[in-house]
Amino acid sequence: MRSSVPQSDAHGRVTIEMVLSRLQSEQTARHAAEAALLERGRELAMATKAQERLLGGGVKLMTDILASARPEVFQKAAKVQRWARRLAKHMNVEKGWELDLAALLYPLGVISLPDELAAKYAADQPLSEDEALRIEESALVASRLIANMPRMDGVARTVFYARKGYNGEGWPKDGPSGDELPQSARILKVLIDLADAATGTQRTRAGAFEKMAAHRERYDPAVFDTAYEVLLVPERRPGEGEIEIHPMMGRPGDVLVHDLSDREGQLLLSAGTELNELSARRLLSLAQTVKLPPTILVVRNQKRAESPAKLPDEELF
Repeated sequence: MRSSVPQSDAHGRVTIEMVLSRLQSEQTARHAAEAALLERGRELAMATKAQERLLGGGVKLMTDILASARPEVFQKAAKVQRWARRLAKHMNVEKGWELDLAALLYPLGVISLPDELAAKYAADQPLSEDEALRIEESALVASRLIANMPRMDGVARTVFYARKGYNGEGWPKDGPSGDELPQSARILKVLIDLADAATGTQRTRAGAFEKMAAHRERYDPAVFDTAYEVLLVPERRPGEGEIEIHPMMGRPGDVLVHDLSDREGQLLLSAGTELNELSARRLLSLAQTVKLPPTILVVRNQKRAESPAKLPDEELF
């Protein structure tokens, strides 16, 4: 390492001119280093923004594909995401943005399943052992798709283990259990099973919890208890903000108060579904081609209904 002590003159003396010259050289070198660091910082910031735009665009593309190909499944995922956000406010979630995205993307693999099986799963109709296994294995497809995106390894791992029981039951058959499972996966296990059990006519959230309580060993006790306390509390007072509209008048942001079924009893959209641009357009199409009730009851946030629909991303970065 080069010494910072000024060299002496021919007589072994250090002059003021030598000291000033040395200080000026060091100051010039320091300014050059600071400029290089600043430029490097700008380059990193630009690269980070580009990566964030790429990630956001990829997530938007995957959710649009899921909403178009499997709208009923997407609506169930949107419900799980809303529950996950409520639960995260009452728990010390390690990486909230990973939970948020995993809650919306966990059923992405259902796109690869036959239409009939996907429809049975969306309506929570009884499945054979082989069909149930195929639904669980779809988590592998989803996790591989998600893992192809930058910075999404944690989300992919959460989705991979989202159907794994706390006691080790479920898919995948091998691997971690208990607290060794990712925290977000333990949360999603409760919420996914809750959404599945609460979907359908004459089913309630309270009834779903009662059904799940018979197999409490499958769930992280802390997550299950917190979910029970938080999600059984109404988010609003009964009747608050509810309006009766024609099905063709649904707007993005409207939340269905009751299940919407066709004249044959087939579930089209479940209670609690929050309409986005695609589902509102689909509701309009259904009203034109399928016999629906003359009116439906929705909760409408006027401010949100007037704003452009966008995917939730406040926790993304």
